[in-house]
Amino acid sequence: MILPMRGSAVVLLFVLLFVLLGCATSAPSKTESVIAPGAEIAAYASFGWQSASESPGSSNPPLSIADANIHNAIRTQLIEKGYREVAENPDIRISFETAAYIAEKVSNPVRIGIGVGSWGGNVGGGVSTSVPVGSQGVTSTTETRLTIRAVDQKSNREVWVGTATGDIKQGLDAGAVEKAVAGTLADFPTKGR
Repeated sequence: MILPMRGSAVVLLFVLLFVLLGCATSAPSKTESVIAPGAEIAAYASFGWQSASESPGSSNPPLSIADANIHNAIRTQLIEKGYREVAENPDIRISFETAAYIAEKVSNPVRIGIGVGSWGGNVGGGVSTSVPVGSQGVTSTTETRLTIRAVDQKSNREVWVGTATGDIKQGLDAGAVEKAVAGTLADFPTKGR
């Protein structure tokens, strides 16, 4: 027979459960951006794409699925911010690049276990902790850094750059790409109307 727990014990159990669930969730992508001094990005009206042939020493490879997902997500975000896409003579040219790397992360070194139950006529509970030994708390994951650049067409000067670093599955998961691009462009100024 299981005896009912007192109110404060139930509350404590739920608080500990939420703390543990909070520690188990992955961290969001880290994003950063910077606007060039004196640049008034919201004054621009249109954007276009910087082709690979415009970059020094680059060829024009076919558009991969991952690149298409990133391209479409950037287009969607910029249109939502009030910019229009044009094929010729845009105010700003947009380019992006990705770089995958292996990141080692140290997980939470303290483990907490909670147990509640009864045996016979008594109610019991227990809490235990442990600390991993050696490299047990270190995991290697592949992360991707997405960099988006905006270049003023007339002056050929970079006016904005933003990056997001996180697990975007090398651009193949369209949902993860949309989230990473939205985070990267969060600080990109909305078009002044």
